[in-house]
This record gives sequence, structure tokens and C-alpha cells, in this order.
Amino acid sequence: MATEWVRHIQIAGFRSIRHVDLDLHRFTILIGANGSGKSSFIDFFRMLNVAFSTTQGGLQLYLARKGGASSVLHYGSSITKDLSAGVLIDGDERWSRYSFDTTWAAPDDLIYTSETLEFQRQSDSQAKQVVLRGGGRESAILSVRTDNQNPWIQTVATTFCSRLRQVRAFHFHDTSDGAHIRVKQDVTREAYLLSDAGNIAAFLLHMKENAPECYRRILGTVQMVAPFIADFELEPEAANDRFVMLRWRDRSGEVFGPHQLSDGTLRAIALITALLQPDELLPSVMLFDEPELGLHPAAISLIAELMEAASQKRQVIVATQSPLFIRNYEPSNVVVAEREESSERRGSTTLRRLDPDALAGWLEDFDLGELYEKNVTGGYPQ
Repeated sequence: MATEWVRHIQIAGFRSIRHVDLDLHRFTILIGANGSGKSSFIDFFRMLNVAFSTTQGGLQLYLARKGGASSVLHYGSSITKDLSAGVLIDGDERWSRYSFDTTWAAPDDLIYTSETLEFQRQSDSQAKQVVLRGGGRESAILSVRTDNQNPWIQTVATTFCSRLRQVRAFHFHDTSDGAHIRVKQDVTREAYLLSDAGNIAAFLLHMKENAPECYRRILGTVQMVAPFIADFELEPEAANDRFVMLRWRDRSGEVFGPHQLSDGTLRAIALITALLQPDELLPSVMLFDEPELGLHPAAISLIAELMEAASQKRQVIVATQSPLFIRNYEPSNVVVAEREESSERRGSTTLRRLDPDALAGWLEDFDLGELYEKNVTGGYPQ
């Protein structure tokens, strides 16, 4: 069971999020209409992951991909100058918190103005805290990891970098003809499953050769939603054994390529692989944005069960619009995302966890998915 995860998060000034202050569970489901801010919440974790995934240039790389700082600041830099956040990772034996403030700077960048690290073990009488220098275009944590004068700062900084690098936001929406999941893949890129499953053939080949029980479990679960797949044919290309493609064999023995799989089947294969990979390869935080897209109702129910099971090992956060996906969950798992249109908070995302007591009477006659469709929970398109 996961003993440490992101227990609390604060975000201010990021995309549709003017200000959010939210407790997170080991398994959290975000529901809400298009434009309510679910994807903004997921994308904040992507930003953290990219910012700490390279030794230099991570935040600026993320901003460049997004079109500059103005595109990620709440209503742009003319309205919002500052982006700040705090992430609390809590566990049975220790807790640690990282918070930062950034501000807009010409031509269209974000500059760190302050960063704070806090850490306390269960045996410590009080928490340790350090405020890191500001003024940089990248996090100071990346440099204090090598600060031998302050070993506890070095340890906490290294731990946070490691944890945030393990955050992975999976997004398997691109299944077009030229998508990475459908084309040849480098067999050497098998260490972990990429966020777009662009190396899934290489990853499954690695599982087949090095973790056969895990591979068989993945294959057997895939066959529950795609019974026509007898097995995957994952031999490297004859002309160039550096490449492999997601080929598969049907019950008659004929071999086909990934272009003979529907979009929904490809997404189901990717989701099942992500959720059933070996425990030691599971990211510390797994985020999924609208995983139900293109899936058969039976597949949606199966994926929902797998995600709940995975949350016993790692933290899982899901953004969904599917009533079917949430129908068997407890209200306490669900956070409603809505866009507030008041004059004070025009266009801002609000996040509200469902109150089980308030829904107790309704749940005697309806499941949670039906209450979502009836908009009793809030967050349903109107």
C-alpha cells in the first residue's frame, strides 16, 4: 500500500485556476464539464514533472512548449503576474513540503522569486525549513542537491526531485495514423512506459522477456476487452533489429499491425499496460486525463476497477466526464470541478470534494454516476 503521497496542494495563478487549496486522497477522481479546469489541474503536475526532469531548463522548456508564460498564467500576464504553489507529501514516518513563488518577466518568462523546503521526521521535535534563493529561471532545488554543507537540505531536495520526476500524467488520446503508439519504436526505450505510450511495443517486449508473469497478466486483461487478440508479436524488425512495432496475432494465427486496431482498443491496451506494470516501475503519482475516451462501456468499468486497485500501491488521480466511470465509487473519492462565473472569480476553477452525508439519501436509490447525470453532484454540463 502506498504510504506516502501528495496529501495537499495549493495552486494560484495557473491557467483557469485562480486559487485552489485541496486535500488529496490516495485515489481522487475529478469530475466536471469541458472547460471546468480538470485538465488545468492535471497539467500543473505535468509542469512540475518537466521542471524537475532535467538538470537544467525544465521550467523554461515547459513554458516554450506552451507558448510562453502568458499562456499558463491565469487570464494571461496582463491580469496575473504571479504563479505560486505548495505541495505537501505526507507519510507514516515523515512529511515534506515544497512551495514556490514565480513572477512574470519580459519577454515572456517566469522567474522564481522564492522557494521553501520543509521536512520533519516522526522522531524530530520540530520541522526543518530553508528558504532558497530567488531570481533564477529554474528551481534552486536542482543546485542545492549537491550542497554538502547542509546534508539534510541535500537529502530533502534530492527526495523531492526524485518524487516529482516520478509523477506521470498519462494521456493516450493521440491514436492517429502517425501517432507514436502506431509506428516503429526504439527497442532500447523500454525502461518505463512513456506518458503517450509511444514506446509500448518496446515496453511490452521488455515485460515479455524479463517479467513474463506481468506480461501474461497484461495480455489476459487486454483479452477481456479485445478477445480477438491471441498474443502480441513483438519481435524486432528483421531489417533493423533496433525497432519494434505493436503487432498482434488473432485466434486464427494471422498477424496484424497496430493500424488494424481501433482507437479505443489501442487506448485500452495502453491503459491496461500502465496500470498492470510491475510495482517497482509504477510512478509515484499516476494521473489520467479522460481515460474513458473511445472505450466501450465494459472497458470503462474494467479500467475503473484497475485504477482503484492501483491506488492501493500508488497515488492515482483521474479527470473524467464519464458517469459510468464513477458509478461504483464512494463520494469521498470525488472532487467536482466547476467554473465560477461571478464578477469576483470570473472564469475561475473551483474544486469541491463531495460530501457523503449530503448524498446519503440519494444513494439509497441512485448510484453516483446517475447523480452526476442528474447534476445532483454538480459539475455536469448544462
